[in-house]
Parts: sequence; structure tokens; C-alpha cells
Amino acid sequence: MRDKQKTPIMNTELMKALNGMSLEELRMVNSYVVGLIKDERREKAYEVKSELKVGMVVSVNHPKLMGKQLRVEKINRTKASLKLLNGFAGYNVPLSLIEVIK
Repeated sequence: MRDKQKTPIMNTELMKALNGMSLEELRMVNSYVVGLIKDERREKAYEVKSELKVGMVVSVNHPKLMGKQLRVEKINRTKASLKLLNGFAGYNVPLSLIEVIK
């Protein structure tokens, strides 16, 4: 896996190269970048799914559910069904947003 930086920095050489590209070349770069992002999300989802079990307590990396603890009700292929510990609300959350509380 690649080294990850905390803050993305666009260097001037990269910006110049992008400015000089044709529309078709920019579309190719875009599809490559989108593919990289999807691969990283898929890897993270696979890692989480391998750790996840029904009944576990988890948190979700999303502003709507920040700081709340949820219980895993069901694990699907790409999402998990979660329920608030102290409430009745249920959510279908992508596996890549779930963080296991240890």
C-alpha cells in the first residue's frame, strides 16, 4: 500500500502537467484516480468486514453519527445494518465508514 499523507498537496509540476493535457487525457487521469480511490475503499471494507461480527459495538465515521455507538445487526456484501445502542434508530452504513471499537 502507498504512503498516505495527512494533507494532500498539489505541487506546481503536477498542476502544470494537468493544465497542458487535452480533455481526453484528463478523462484518462480521472478514471485512473477514481479507480485508485475505489480500490482503497474496497480494501478498507474488506478489512472491516473480516473483523466484523453480528452483535459487535462499532462507531461510524460520519458527521450524523459522530460519537454514537451502534450495534451490528446484519452484515451484507457492501453495507452493514446498524442500530443505536440506546435508541431505536437503524442505519445501513457502507463498510468503509465503520470503525470497530476495541
